[in-house]
Amino acid sequence: MSGEDIPYQLRPNKFIDRRTFIELLSRLIVPRGIEKYIYVSMGGRHLIDHHAIYDQLGIRAQFSFDDNANEILRQKFNRPTGNTVCVVMNSADLPGEIDTIFQQFRSKRNLIVWLDFTTADRRTQLQEAIQTLVKLKHGDVFRITLNANAQTLGGGDEWKKAEAKSPQEYRADRLRAQIGELLPTEITTIGEQDLPKVLSQCVRLAAAEAERLQPGIRIEPVLITSYRDGQRMLTVTCSISEGDEEEEFPSAQFVKWEFACTGWDDIEFISAPQLSLKEQYRLDANLHRGSGRMLAALRFLPAKDEATSLEAIESYRAYHRYYPTFRHIED
Repeated sequence: MSGEDIPYQLRPNKFIDRRTFIELLSRLIVPRGIEKYIYVSMGGRHLIDHHAIYDQLGIRAQFSFDDNANEILRQKFNRPTGNTVCVVMNSADLPGEIDTIFQQFRSKRNLIVWLDFTTADRRTQLQEAIQTLVKLKHGDVFRITLNANAQTLGGGDEWKKAEAKSPQEYRADRLRAQIGELLPTEITTIGEQDLPKVLSQCVRLAAAEAERLQPGIRIEPVLITSYRDGQRMLTVTCSISEGDEEEEFPSAQFVKWEFACTGWDDIEFISAPQLSLKEQYRLDANLHRGSGRMLAALRFLPAKDEATSLEAIESYRAYHRYYPTFRHIED
């Protein structure tokens, strides 16, 4: 079963990640006016993110693309409004099509662009990020999702067969072979849990290259998250600003948001447990008591051991507002 086919109630961390992104956008672009924006992403067959963007922010100008013609037919069937444009296109073609997108939404001035990758073709993906970033301008929002599963850099005893000194060194060598100069030179080892942090630094170098190619733009991280509902993923969201603009973007108030990013190494790790409604209610009733007492209130471990369970409860406590609640349609 592919990730596309897994229902959202089985992917609470992915759901939380999307809800956090929606709140981020509300704090970034609502003060500027949502009527200025076009939402552009690789929407997937059900356009779930497009529906959320429309339902919760009211953005009607939407654009989705996929390189599979049948997926586009399905997207057109599922689009949230008649203003949603769905086209057959590869992500590599997006930079060259941005002017065309604006021609389809002539009254719009800004973009929200999400490149949502699942494979580990990281050099191509980072290069596409650079090519897209140089086309963006003040007030735009850019988001990229990358596969951060350490197993994509080799598993088992591959490192021994390659005569590497350690699996950590082998992973670093593999990643450097994949992306070259987009991996910071000081990274010589990558631990099993380190890939999200390493890839965030790779996105930082990609952003710096875009700034070099397009002098005047400034690319800053505003939200970095990592979650796992199967494979570990990393998502980096950035704001685009220009120094000659009088308007400050993000606004000075943005830093007051509890999840506002303070730098490229400030990653929110989302690891909420899968819970029944009854379990959620018990935890919600004990939110004021702290993570340890919340776990004790359950009287069982929601994860494999006490340490992992406590980590999951702490994540739930931080993100409980975004946690999915699914009810029967009769309710």
